[in-house]
Amino acid sequence: MAVYAVGDIQGCLKALKKLLKQVRFDARRDVLWCVGDLVNRGPKSLETLRFLKGLGDACVCVLGNHDLHLLELAAGGKRYARDSLGDVLDAPDCDELIEWLRQKPLLHHDKKLGWAMVHAGFHPEWTLKKAKKRARKVEAKLQGKKWKKFCLKLHHTAFPERDPPKGGARRLIFSAAVLTRARYCTSQGHFNWTVRSGKVRSRREKPWFSFKRVAWRRDCRIVYGHWAARGLELDQPDVLGLDSGCVWGGSLTLAKLRRRGHFSIAAIYHCRACSNTMKRRK
Repeated sequence: MAVYAVGDIQGCLKALKKLLKQVRFDARRDVLWCVGDLVNRGPKSLETLRFLKGLGDACVCVLGNHDLHLLELAAGGKRYARDSLGDVLDAPDCDELIEWLRQKPLLHHDKKLGWAMVHAGFHPEWTLKKAKKRARKVEAKLQGKKWKKFCLKLHHTAFPERDPPKGGARRLIFSAAVLTRARYCTSQGHFNWTVRSGKVRSRREKPWFSFKRVAWRRDCRIVYGHWAARGLELDQPDVLGLDSGCVWGGSLTLAKLRRRGHFSIAAIYHCRACSNTMKRRK
């Protein structure tokens, strides 16, 4: 059995299928890890969801910020000009796909493999155990009866820059933001939610994984996506960043995960159709 992890798909189904064909992926024996942002901006969001759902247990997905945005739209939220989610929302199997999506976790961990997967990142002071606990609380809201209300609040509440006190929705919103949107923060966990790349507010703000002392480091290696502006992150000892910006004119990257945090890049595919779709939406 081989375990593969793929970067942000964002509806670029052609690129994904090309990668899986290159490595001769077989759903009867292999497993595909998807780092989130399965949909939006690319040309085939509906078909991507149907394809991944059809893989059954051979596909392990975590939710990204664009996936949460789709849940928000399904809950009655506002559409944006660059969204490519209309086909999903208008599809006859929309309810079934939304139900499948909202059951997905925000964090996945394979102890034997030595890898954890999240869309964006961790808080520097979170152990893996604490991150799992935070993720489960958000997942319970997404999978509960009042999920629509929570999704609308998630997308219409300013993200706290630091961890709020225990109790209340703001802590849940902070946890969801860290797991699905983290980029820059301080070593104490003050997050900058606005800067994607370039100049930050102070020298203390660094990529969430780059501090010498982080609580989760002893527990696992983390594979993540979300940060297309930074690109592939292959040389860090504790993380593997796979968002190579396919939908922005870059490529889609597939890595083969091995035990004890080892990996190899299995395939990279550039899809012009995805980047052309984004150009038309600008």
